[in-house]
Amino acid sequence: MDPLQDVFFWALIATATMFLEVTVFISRRRKRRIVYALAGVSAIILFEVPRFIVPLLPQPKIDFAFARLIGLAVFVLGLTIMMAAFIQLMKAKREGWKLQTSGIYGIVRHPMYLGDILWALGWSLMLKALYALALTPLWLFLRCSLAMLEEEKLMEKYPEYAEYMRKVRWRIVPFFI
Repeated sequence: MDPLQDVFFWALIATATMFLEVTVFISRRRKRRIVYALAGVSAIILFEVPRFIVPLLPQPKIDFAFARLIGLAVFVLGLTIMMAAFIQLMKAKREGWKLQTSGIYGIVRHPMYLGDILWALGWSLMLKALYALALTPLWLFLRCSLAMLEEEKLMEKYPEYAEYMRKVRWRIVPFFI
């Protein structure tokens, strides 16, 4: 089989990329800033793009009548959450990177990751792609791993982050994780 048509080839690319990002993130104090920036860009290209491609590839289909409609709603919700979080981050940048604790950040501590998981889940449902849907827990695990590492750095940068963690209990998915 052509590897470019193989769901698991693309899942491996996405997973390896997230591993690389985590590795660079952990050691970023020993690397030049450009290395951290390149890891971020590669994560966008080599983590997000494969997850977009995977549901388009040949694989068993989900036999659920409302999968496309539910998938569209979840996909749009994910993109909306990501946009709301991005807007708040731009506000934080204008305020000298003040810690955001309200709005979408008052519900979960990593709303960008929530939106990232939801768009991929919705996209898989919209295309009724069984393997892509089955990979969603892996994407969630990878995002949770990165979020835990980020929180260590955020506690160093923001003294009030520990209190924020107590107030906003959910890391990525409300009432779950």
